[in-house]
Amino acid sequence: MKIGLYIISALLFVIATAVAVYMINPGTYSFDAFGIHLPNLPLSIWIAIPVALLAIFSILHMIVYGTKAYLNNKKWKNDAKRVEDTVYWSLIKEPTVVDFAHDDLKKSIALLFNSTLQLKDYDTSELTPKIKDTLKVVRDIENGKFIDLSRVKFAKHLSEDNELVILNHKNHLNEEANFALKVLDFKDKYPKEVYDLALDKAVETQDFYTLKKYAKELGKERFFKLLNRIDKKNDLGFNQEILLDFLKNYDFDCKDYLRLVEKLLEQFNPDENLKIFKEFVSKDEDATSAYLYLLFRYELLDKVEDILDEHDKDEYKAFRALLILKRNKHNFKVFDFINEENACK
Repeated sequence: MKIGLYIISALLFVIATAVAVYMINPGTYSFDAFGIHLPNLPLSIWIAIPVALLAIFSILHMIVYGTKAYLNNKKWKNDAKRVEDTVYWSLIKEPTVVDFAHDDLKKSIALLFNSTLQLKDYDTSELTPKIKDTLKVVRDIENGKFIDLSRVKFAKHLSEDNELVILNHKNHLNEEANFALKVLDFKDKYPKEVYDLALDKAVETQDFYTLKKYAKELGKERFFKLLNRIDKKNDLGFNQEILLDFLKNYDFDCKDYLRLVEKLLEQFNPDENLKIFKEFVSKDEDATSAYLYLLFRYELLDKVEDILDEHDKDEYKAFRALLILKRNKHNFKVFDFINEENACK
């Protein structure tokens, strides 16, 4: 019963009691209590006084315990909100310790203070609006969709190394090719795995001229991937100047030069290739095998012999063997005989 209704009911009961007694006995009465002579009052008043006192004390009782029940209920409601907050923080991959008024409830949910939630298909109709909205964003990101987090309320709580932020950056890279260049330009703002993916995406979508300033960061393997994208319809802006700009950032070994020569055979004419590799050899002995390979491809056997004569007989044995076969009219192709293993011993 509501306290206001109870007070009115109690008041009416006291009045009804006084009236009923007065109708039965309208006389007055006086007596002494603890040596004090009490006034002469109608009997109905003397009967109504203890009833009124009982009503007052019962009202006080209801107020005290009602207040206690209200405060306890409020604690439960606050704890329910804290449960929602705990789930919320775990959903956005930022688990946080939350204080609870009830220790038993805190112990039951404490695991979420240091863990995140792995989502499965779930009917969200019974979830709170806050959790439902958060869940939708998280699901979209985990399903590969890029979300503009500046429009999401919880974005301000996410750290740069948050797995949702990282995954969202990756989604952005997959959806928008030019975002890779922004990541490369602001390297310090992004985690390493995002930066590495940006390098991969840039190699898949950009040309040599655009990527020239990132040549060092790309590394040799991505440089070769970029070379492999060149075809007859699109040379990606590749030329001798670009080649030299990239290579000055890398430390090539014998096998790298052999990989390079195969690609350059498709891009430049013989005179250009011979000039390029002659310059390479003058600066790096590791380029010699690739240069010999190139000379064999162009059937410049005299030049091959001149180079081999400048080196010890234990060097470039595979090329020496091929030269002997060629001189004896055996029609071996250099790419059938020479490979990275025997050319770079």
